Amino acid sequence: MEGNTYPVKWKKQGNKFLVYLGSENSIKGSDIDFETACEELCLSICAKYSDGEAVLNFLREPPKPTGISKYANPALVMLSWNESAEGKFWQAGLFEKGYCKACKAGVGKRTSVPLEVETLPKGEIGSFRQPMFSPVLLSKNFVSLLSDTEKLLLGLQSVICEKEGRREFFEVNGKPILNQVGVKEGEYNQLTSWECESCGHKSFSCNHPEMPDNYKYTDFVCTNDLPDDIEQAFVIEDRIGRKMVCMSLKRWRQINDNKYTNGVSADRLYVLPEKQIDREPKVRIEAQAN
Repeated sequence: MEGNTYPVKWKKQGNKFLVYLGSENSIKGSDIDFETACEELCLSICAKYSDGEAVLNFLREPPKPTGISKYANPALVMLSWNESAEGKFWQAGLFEKGYCKACKAGVGKRTSVPLEVETLPKGEIGSFRQPMFSPVLLSKNFVSLLSDTEKLLLGLQSVICEKEGRREFFEVNGKPILNQVGVKEGEYNQLTSWECESCGHKSFSCNHPEMPDNYKYTDFVCTNDLPDDIEQAFVIEDRIGRKMVCMSLKRWRQINDNKYTNGVSADRLYVLPEKQIDREPKVRIEAQAN
């Protein structure tokens, strides 16, 4: 099976970076460039496990390239995955006003009607594979690692799956405490940055002019928007309008490398001052999504 998540460690050896599997240090990559070392590790994983789409989950923060360090504090991450649940598209009752006829996005608030799926993610996290609607799904096992306050903040709703009755999953449907933002003078990806002229749904993807090319189209939030307590997990609305799970890097380290975090990885968020952000980036208007 391809697309598995692998726990990865790294260290500096002389002028080179060594990255290796936490469970098997003979599978490794080495180079003076960190990203190249990671590519070498992925090749080694492919040779050993026939997994050509390996997802690397670093057990400690990777080194920061020049140009991003000042935007890396406070240290925040957003949970990510490489698996999906399958089921019937455009189920009735999930959104207050149904679905947009142009782009097929949900219109209005997500209701309390449970999502029904036919298959669940094999690990402890995933999304529902539907165009314009891919909510985060968390297993009961993963949720057990969270505090009662975190569970409330995430607004967890039960997911119905009759074929896999022994495993329980929950959809993240809490109120977003934080929203991703665009970047002033940033370069926007023309293919993924658009607005539906019918329902107003907006998606965007951009880079920061000070960040290196391998950090193109990353994720940004504003310093002024940060909640008082960033240590606990909470909901963030991402740049395509999806409710994601955000937490501090410190909190992620507390629950990471646990048997109930199988398939769960985390992507860094970068924090910009108000003067550098664009809350309503101008994007192309489309009658429907590509």
